[in-house]
Amino acid sequence: MTTALLARRFLTDAARTPMNLLVLVLVPVVFVVVASRPLADAAELLGGPGGPAVQTATAGWAAGFIAAIAMYFQLRAARAADRRLVLAGLVPARLVAARMATGLTLALLAAGAALAALATRTGLGDEPGRVVAGTVMFAVIYLAIGALIGALVANPVNGTVLVLFVWILDVFFGPVLGTADQPLTRVLPTHFVTLWTVDLPSGHGGRLGDLGWALAWTAAALAAAWTVITATSRTRHGHRRARPADEALALRVEAWAGLR
Repeated sequence: MTTALLARRFLTDAARTPMNLLVLVLVPVVFVVVASRPLADAAELLGGPGGPAVQTATAGWAAGFIAAIAMYFQLRAARAADRRLVLAGLVPARLVAARMATGLTLALLAAGAALAALATRTGLGDEPGRVVAGTVMFAVIYLAIGALIGALVANPVNGTVLVLFVWILDVFFGPVLGTADQPLTRVLPTHFVTLWTVDLPSGHGGRLGDLGWALAWTAAALAAAWTVITATSRTRHGHRRARPADEALALRVEAWAGLR
């Protein structure tokens, strides 16, 4: 109940700024509708597959970028409030679970908007389940990237630029823009996710295969996000465990004070 209450409060706080919802929905839609065709043409010029493969990948790229930005600002804005909640007696694992649930909800919202735009623009192809799953994996991986940058970079301008820099490297040196056979690009976070989503066999997936590596990256991203959020909510000094009644009261007061 505590985790659900916190997640609901976090989402309510995000929804208080209409611009947040506008960015989560409008940016993926505009990117998929406007940029999908030019990127497909650019991919063909660079020797990549081009065509539907690139246009399919744009949904994942858009969802990933917005998920990273949303997680970055959520983590930076709530760092002090999270520490107060832990000092008030909240179990850190519950706080981390609530933050993760909030981030995943925002990521899924961005992914849904991108997929809706893709379905309207070009359709989801012969394997819509693959496209949906791949787009969600994009969002989850970039959720962890946003959390990591949020823990390391305090300045919002620098943080946003760093997210954009990682995203540009991942997209423009990724497999659908002509660099599928470059060994160095195989360490990019969504290399195998992209290949699997657009159904472009890599030939270097090994025993795990492209899907196996994509799932491994997604699982590692979730673990990394959990670790990073736990570290940012940690307090320097130990605290006495509050009694249950005091903990519940402190939780309500601190949540109201920190998130209003």
